[in-house]
Amino acid sequence: MARLLFTSRNFSSLDSSVDNQAGNKLTNLIGKPVVFMNQSHSNLVSVVSDTATTPDADGLVTTNRDIALAVRVADCLPLLLISNESVSAVHVGRKGLLNQVALNAVKKMKELGSTQITGLVGPHICGNCYEVDSQMYEEIVKDHPATGGKVNHLNLFAGLESQLNGIKLTNLSLCTKENPEYFSYRAGDKTGRQVGVISL
Repeated sequence: MARLLFTSRNFSSLDSSVDNQAGNKLTNLIGKPVVFMNQSHSNLVSVVSDTATTPDADGLVTTNRDIALAVRVADCLPLLLISNESVSAVHVGRKGLLNQVALNAVKKMKELGSTQITGLVGPHICGNCYEVDSQMYEEIVKDHPATGGKVNHLNLFAGLESQLNGIKLTNLSLCTKENPEYFSYRAGDKTGRQVGVISL
């Protein structure tokens, strides 16, 4: 059975390298060494088998039961994908939705033999709070109609749910901008990050 967790502001920020006190605390909490990634809003997904490197990616997948995977976020969606054969941690923001990083993670999991995949989305900015300019709104909603709703506001979870049609997603429904327990770039936290962590 998979183990997973999401941190909050009380845990401390994990905005930099795993070689810090908070990263070590996280490793102790999950009980396994944690693999982070250098996130850049790409569509790159890396399959990892150990903690030797920090991949340049926005998604990690593993079949190794002795490591955990982490995704750093402030307002983006921390997506944790679960199956009996593999797990994945994915960073899904507006750009990630457009470039289909979550679909790439699912594809990698299926290539590794995963059949029944489910997902959990942790704290992220909600559709009532994620306001964008009209040009950006129209660009996203044109390709991902489910993200639309309130004028000039994007519902990234709805867009992701539509994109991953057939995969059951659970949304913790915790808005990072509305809830002061979480770091939020939109609420003024320019560097603070919480993490989602998963392991087999």
